[in-house]
Amino acid sequence: MRDFIRLQLKLKWGFNRNNSKNNAIMTAIAAFFAVAIILALVWGLSFVLNQSLQVTAKVLSGLFVTILMIGLTVVATGMQINRLYRPGDLHITARFPLSPFKVFVSYLIINYIDLTIYSVILLVPVMMVFGWAVHCITFVYVLGVLLGAILLPLLPFGLSVLIAIPVVYATTFLERYNIVRLILFIVFLVGCFLLYDYILTILASFFIHRNWETGTLEIWDKLLAGLDSYYNPAYYLGNVMFFERFWIGFGSLIGASIVLMAIGIALAKVTCDKLRRKALEGGFGAYQKRTAIDGYGSARAIFRFSFKKILQDKAYFYFYLGVAISTPVMVFFCDRLVGMVGEAQIGSGINFGAAMLTLSVFMAMISSFSASILSVDGKAFYISKLVPVPYRKQLAIKGLLYIAVGIVALAISTIVMGSLSFVNAAEIAVLVVTQLLFTVGLVFNGINLNLSNPNLKPKANGEVEEINITYMLLIGFAIAAVLGATTLIFPRLLESGAAWAYGISVGIAIVYATVNMLVFWFTAEKMYRKIEM
Repeated sequence: MRDFIRLQLKLKWGFNRNNSKNNAIMTAIAAFFAVAIILALVWGLSFVLNQSLQVTAKVLSGLFVTILMIGLTVVATGMQINRLYRPGDLHITARFPLSPFKVFVSYLIINYIDLTIYSVILLVPVMMVFGWAVHCITFVYVLGVLLGAILLPLLPFGLSVLIAIPVVYATTFLERYNIVRLILFIVFLVGCFLLYDYILTILASFFIHRNWETGTLEIWDKLLAGLDSYYNPAYYLGNVMFFERFWIGFGSLIGASIVLMAIGIALAKVTCDKLRRKALEGGFGAYQKRTAIDGYGSARAIFRFSFKKILQDKAYFYFYLGVAISTPVMVFFCDRLVGMVGEAQIGSGINFGAAMLTLSVFMAMISSFSASILSVDGKAFYISKLVPVPYRKQLAIKGLLYIAVGIVALAISTIVMGSLSFVNAAEIAVLVVTQLLFTVGLVFNGINLNLSNPNLKPKANGEVEEINITYMLLIGFAIAAVLGATTLIFPRLLESGAAWAYGISVGIAIVYATVNMLVFWFTAEKMYRKIEM
């Protein structure tokens, strides 16, 4: 059992020699930027609230500890489902010389170790930045944070063992209702984004105008008072970290966690055995549908198959279509925020630049998935080499699907901005032309990138490591920053700066799209033939 745990941890956290150093570097860069953004928000919100509210550091820290505890509970629930109830390596582990009970216990231990690592990675930096912002860092504070990082996983782990059982049954029931799952995910995604937008808005309002909107302080006072109560589990962890009523907090956390774990593990063992046996027998909520042979032409058949492939793959189904459908809402709020900050720093008349920047960012997010246009086929890739359709035509048709999704999101976004008079007719025309060309360039850039780095073979645990999407996100964000800077700054520098901004932005998009289409046209067939499973 110890060797099994060590193997699973090595697959998750160990270095795989088959992975290129470039993949590791790009992953580290992406993680660095994500952590930097989070810590910047923590520092800004901590500083602003500490300056504006008459509360202690412990009370204020309850906000961040609560968020971390909720986040870890969600992460832990996902780990319980993926390892206990829906493991990708079930048919392999079933042949291991381990009893089902030992496998079950091993996965629980692995999940807890993973959660502890996440806890240290998240809590320590966040609370150090928080302490810096509110000037409360002392030796005792650092000691309390380290102790809190060790205790933080207990309650989320115990809760996740219980929560995972109804969640796995609910998701199994919704397997046949993709639209319902997509709607729920979009609602969740938009809700998280609106919360993020709200925090950025109040930070921007404070740092720009040095004031708060009416009623905002009262809302935050009530929120912090509610979090600093006996009903919030984070309150007890705060007692431990700040050494206030230490033993009450410590004992409550340990006691509640042990009770939850005992009940959850007892129920999970029965549920796990049932679902694993069902999965090994070939059930697990799947159903088969007989389909007749259709008479579609090659182009339509490939286009239709590629779209169905996106619907069947959970990662693409949620994050690709979810982001694409929710883009208009997020673009509107981003435009408003960027417009407010830009007007304060640059001056009025920057709506067009704000629209260009935000649209470019979201088009980059949507189109970056084209960098996995081959990888999504996985082991079925060899079928595409047997289909009597030229390779370049297959790729072009699949690319057209990604372009079509981007066009729909772009059309709705521009309609929303135009109807709210955020931009005028001429600016909408420039936005549409620029973003359409930008999307085409992104899609073909992603295809070219995936041709040079197919990533068709999954890892030992069944997951596909798709670093190409990260590459494309960084490329897309870099070009989006150039487009945004051009349209924000040029109108302020030159008398005819608006015309220059229009021409340069369209020119950048034309060059980017043309170069990537030419690379695709002259290299796609040759690169495709070289790919082997």
